[in-house]
Amino acid sequence: MSVLLYNPDRKDKQEFISEFVIRTEIFEEIFKDIKSGKMTTPEQHYLLLGQRGAGKTTLLLRLKYAIEDDQKLSKWLIPVIFSEEQYNISELGNLWEKIAEYLEDYHAFAGITEEMAPFIQHDNYEESLFRILIKHLDLHKKKIVLLIDNIGQLLARFGELEVRRLREILQTIPHLRLIAGSPVVLESVLDYQQPLFEFFKMIQLKGLTDEECIALLRQLAVVHHEEEKIERIIKNTPERISTLRTLSGGVPRTMSLLFQIFVDNEHGSALSDLEKVLDAVTPLYKHRMDDLPPQQQKIVDAVALHWEAISVKDLTKQVRLDSKLVSAQLRQLEKNQVIEKRATNTKNHIYLLRERFFNIWYLMRYGRKQDRNRVIWLVKFLESWCDKNEIEKRILDYVDKVKNGLLDKHTLEVYGEVYSFFQNIDIQTKYLLNENISEYIKTSTELSDDDFYKLLDKKLLEKDYSSFFKIAFERNVSEPASRERAFLYLKKSVPKFEPELLFNKKADLIRYLDNNSMSFHTLFCFALSEQTLMTSIFLQKADSVAAIINDLVLFFQYIKFTEVTDEEMLFFRQIIYFLLSGGYYQLAIKVSKAIPIADQDVEIWNKVITYMASNNSKEILSTLGSEIEEVMHSIVNSIIRFRKAIKVRYPEFQLSTLE
Repeated sequence: MSVLLYNPDRKDKQEFISEFVIRTEIFEEIFKDIKSGKMTTPEQHYLLLGQRGAGKTTLLLRLKYAIEDDQKLSKWLIPVIFSEEQYNISELGNLWEKIAEYLEDYHAFAGITEEMAPFIQHDNYEESLFRILIKHLDLHKKKIVLLIDNIGQLLARFGELEVRRLREILQTIPHLRLIAGSPVVLESVLDYQQPLFEFFKMIQLKGLTDEECIALLRQLAVVHHEEEKIERIIKNTPERISTLRTLSGGVPRTMSLLFQIFVDNEHGSALSDLEKVLDAVTPLYKHRMDDLPPQQQKIVDAVALHWEAISVKDLTKQVRLDSKLVSAQLRQLEKNQVIEKRATNTKNHIYLLRERFFNIWYLMRYGRKQDRNRVIWLVKFLESWCDKNEIEKRILDYVDKVKNGLLDKHTLEVYGEVYSFFQNIDIQTKYLLNENISEYIKTSTELSDDDFYKLLDKKLLEKDYSSFFKIAFERNVSEPASRERAFLYLKKSVPKFEPELLFNKKADLIRYLDNNSMSFHTLFCFALSEQTLMTSIFLQKADSVAAIINDLVLFFQYIKFTEVTDEEMLFFRQIIYFLLSGGYYQLAIKVSKAIPIADQDVEIWNKVITYMASNNSKEILSTLGSEIEEVMHSIVNSIIRFRKAIKVRYPEFQLSTLE
């Protein structure tokens, strides 16, 4: 079997017929009409309307084979088929010449072109050639069905008088019947002033239904030896059929091109294959754009680059054309199956490109790199094509390939941007993705605060401390609100660490004191120091207390304190508070001089320290004002109560004798 998407006539006849599984109802309708007609009088003529790739050529060819294979019809009816491009037919007389050549070449009509030759130079040669053609048809007792694709292109070469002459012949001479195809609705058919107004019975080749898509996919599966895979999709994930139909606009040729693109999970090969397909359809889609007048091209450009459905109001701003003109052009584009109109809850409709793969091609070819819509088509496809687990599997596969250098730069950027759209994924997956994509995309994938702390909780629960520190210390918490939340989190989380790890980690953290900003690393050091200091005081490890304070004071020298948060201020006070509770008065004075607190607070703490160090000397109280004395007594009483609470939990607790 073979895949001939653009030239089905080159395929083996029996193979072609066996693979003809869609548009069967339309075929049966037209063929039934052909069989029932005797052509003793002029018969009904047909015009098949469908965008390029919709199956017009295939349907015409199927009719040709059906006529040839029908024993009764083939005795008196000859199908004469012309391809889309007939560059050597520029006037009506040329058409009769080409029919004559066809009859001689394929149906043994001897001498017909020879008889025509003397008249070709005459002014009225067309009429002479036509009379000769009819004479030979009568002689052989034959009639003709003309199967002409892209009839609009052919008629455009004829003058108006020739088109009127053709209409007259088809209306009055029963020897010829025309079944034609066109990618657009012809003005000559719609305009009552034109010769072919309401001349044809028009049949629109709309996008395939889900049932037709299944039939086509099963046939394609046979061609590509993917029968089992397609049957699994049909049985287990039938919604994928609808997705593929939406993406392709139900256009058979596009579905055939897309068949294997997303079967494989391999990012490099899938994107490479897709780009080959996009390159292959470039002539098709360029033709589609070239078929449109300039204003319609401008409108299609704006709709395509927008991707999502767009209103007339927004479209008018984009193209800078009058809204009435835009609406009129949209109606014509809708008739030609380029644009699809969708209803809304209001009286205003919205519009998008009917064939999404055409939109894909346009975005890939003309979309800007900075425009995220450039890859939105692939995002939408994957959202529908894959469940959450498969999306995450693809992302992790992508991350693995990035780490191992297995993706080229283009694939890395495209899929990185695509996956950045997926927010409802596991936070660990999202983090890994953010670590392995281009810098200009990272703002779209950075973890939210909630997700960030959930991920830290996950790593803490798993006791994956290495990952915890890596994730935490890369986080930017320079803003006061971010620092506040980070510090609150750390004060709750640090006690969950294994104590031995914290003491070992503390030494590592202090090595990086050259960082002069308030970072997550800094806040962790604060929280760790508070936790270890408190434990050391309770357990009366005086040397450890001194070491912690010396490290903290050194740390404070490196930090540029600008705007201190409430939690940070509470931390500074807590350090002094704990030292006083343990009787470390000189260390408390050392800390009070190093921390960034207000002068008034420093004065109060110094008075508290001096008062407690002097064993509550009344002389010190005499130097204080009543307001400060009240504050100081409140602090001192709180410390005394705290000492008693420590004593209850640690009966051997004593005040430090270090000083």
